[in-house]
Amino acid sequence: MYSKDFGKKGEQLAKEDLIRKGLKFIASNFTFKKLEIDLVFEDKTTKEIIFVEVKSRTSTDYGQPEEAIDVKKQINIRTAASVFIKLNSEFKNHKIRFDIYTVLKSGEEYIYKHTINGF
Repeated sequence: MYSKDFGKKGEQLAKEDLIRKGLKFIASNFTFKKLEIDLVFEDKTTKEIIFVEVKSRTSTDYGQPEEAIDVKKQINIRTAASVFIKLNSEFKNHKIRFDIYTVLKSGEEYIYKHTINGF
């Protein structure tokens, strides 16, 4: 599987898992200029808008997947999130949360990790 295809597969797996956990799916691959947010959800019980960065890997040879979300990437996601809120005023009074969701493929198995308030 090509890395871009595997990245999309990871985003789909994350989306399905977070929906199963009771979050309301809002958007995927929101872009502003060259900035992107992988997934956007709403938690109606806590009135939070959740921006999720998904990292998918087939090995940990170069570290854990979440280690790829450096400070620059975090700033870019926060900037895109700010634009998303401005464009979607129904969320302007929601709390904002940034989660990390990793998918690691080990053989034929997928190992998921959801970090709430990842940054």
